Amino acid sequence: MILITGAAGFIGSCLAEELGEGVILCDPRDESMLTPEEAIHYVKMQDNIEVVYHLGAISSTTETNMLALGQNNIEYSLRLLYLCLEKKIPFIYASSASVYGAAAGEQREDQPLAPINGYAISKAAFDMFVEQIISLSPDAQIYGLRYFNVYGHREHHKKDMASPVHKFTMQARKTGKIKIFEGSDKYQRDFVHVDDVVKITIAASKFTKPGVYNVGTGEASSFAEVATLIANITDAEVEVIPFPDHLIGKYQTYTCSDNTKIAKVGYTDLRSDLRSGIKKTLALI
Repeated sequence: MILITGAAGFIGSCLAEELGEGVILCDPRDESMLTPEEAIHYVKMQDNIEVVYHLGAISSTTETNMLALGQNNIEYSLRLLYLCLEKKIPFIYASSASVYGAAAGEQREDQPLAPINGYAISKAAFDMFVEQIISLSPDAQIYGLRYFNVYGHREHHKKDMASPVHKFTMQARKTGKIKIFEGSDKYQRDFVHVDDVVKITIAASKFTKPGVYNVGTGEASSFAEVATLIANITDAEVEVIPFPDHLIGKYQTYTCSDNTKIAKVGYTDLRSDLRSGIKKTLALI
């Protein structure tokens, strides 16, 4: 059996769909799934769990309740992790490229972390706990995945946290106009399609070395480039609007994955290029 937390979310639901039968789903947002506490109990009681994919978290970058972030993204994650260590169950969890903050250039897993919001701080903290555990137990089956800017179908429930690809696509279809912030040509992201993320997440349990790994394409594109690509495909117009005050200082300028470390454990599959990924997304939403 396989357990997925955050199974009602964007990446979690895509992962569950790909894995098919024999999957136990956990997400407090869906009454048909296990709650987080029920998931803990399930892992305690079962002896046939092959792997745990821990994708559940408070993922809003504007969340300001530090207590909730600590309880959900750090404390609960550690409880589930230690249970998996005790039972020798491979533990694959979702981290985030947000931990790199405003760092320029390709981001490497071994560089200093500089989170700029509560969500990123919680992810950075858990990553540091994991690195410490691995340093003490080098054979621990723990694989953290620092997802870069994931996009694709099934993003509708994310609302403000949805990727620019999803937001721009929906705007183009509904209004024929794509609204981008002033200076969007200066904000660049490593956009990685959810299908590639799912493949890497499944492959992670077979990595030859525990640790935290970047999951991105290794290429960065500006928000303005994304808007132009979608506008060209959908015949929409691009409209520039003021940059929101509440995002000033909370917005990463640049993300781009250095894929050296993940290549060393044998994962070298090419990621979808942005144009083909956007076309794939448009066909599914």
